This record gives sequence, C-alpha cells and structure tokens, in this order.
Amino acid sequence: MSIILVPIGKIDPGEMRMLQGSLKTVFSRNVAMGKEIPLPATAWNAGRSQYDAEMVLESLSFSGEIAGCDRALGVTDADLYLPGMNFVFGIAGRRNALISLHRLRQPFYNLPEDTGVFRRRAVVEAVHELGHTFGLAHCEDSRCVMCFSNTIAETDRKGPAFCATCRPRVFAGEAEWW
Repeated sequence: MSIILVPIGKIDPGEMRMLQGSLKTVFSRNVAMGKEIPLPATAWNAGRSQYDAEMVLESLSFSGEIAGCDRALGVTDADLYLPGMNFVFGIAGRRNALISLHRLRQPFYNLPEDTGVFRRRAVVEAVHELGHTFGLAHCEDSRCVMCFSNTIAETDRKGPAFCATCRPRVFAGEAEWW
C-alpha cells in the first residue's frame, strides 16, 4: 500500500517533505513525492476568490501523477470551497484526497506565524482526508482526527491520531467504501 503526495500549484518543498515524513509515520506506508501539477484555471471562481475543491480534486485524478499508487493526496496553497460552504480545509474521494494549506497558517487569522502550529494543522488535515479514502466517515470523538472540522479551533482541538474505533479500520483494511 503506497501513498503519493502531489503539489498542486507552488508549494514549499520543505512543507511537502514534512508531510511526507509525518504521513509515513502515521500510516506506516511508503509515501512518495509526485511532480507538481498546475491549479486548473477552470476551477477558479473570481467572484469568491477561491478554487472549487471538487474541480481541483478531479484534476488530481486525471493528472497521471497518481498511477501506481493506492492513495493520492493533493496539497495546495489555494483557498478552496464547495458549493454551499464558505471554505473547506480539504475534500476526499474514493482513493484521492486534497488539502489546502491556505487557512492553516496563523497569518490568515492575523496572528504571528507559528511553524509548529501550522505543521500540526497540516498533518491533521492530511490524515483526516486520507482517512476518508480508507472509507472512514466523520467520527463523533472530538479528539479523533476523523472528527469534522468546520473551524480552525476544531482542527486545533483534535489530534493527528485515529481513535480506538477508527484506527483498526484503517490498518486492518476493514474500512467500508461508501
């Protein structure tokens, strides 16, 4: 079982390496680095100044970068939304997922940069979205990485670890596909 990380648009290589190492530890799987793919121009919504998350995720699926891997995680700095939502931290499909680093940085909230906080948030969101690719739904345990995050405070409240109910489903291959 392998995971590939694909930068979508310009992403700091150090941030990608940090995610690679963290995801390798969390999932105990090989995590490869893919080549950068561009943000799809058709996903840009000028009225919102955001990118449509579903369209960006679709571009990952058709990129050719994910061939030969069991799971793919696209990483972008673009601000993402879904219809009916102001923003999303990420989105997942059956085997592919996408996270945005845009709202995970302290300066977005007019706070001083904090690399540790940013890294923790990025790992939490990456693990959460990849958890969905293993068939996990949102969890009611507020500390579980699979708990839904509608705000940055909710992301900060939970950790990057699966709860006792979710963890075995990822690692035993028992996750149900929806």
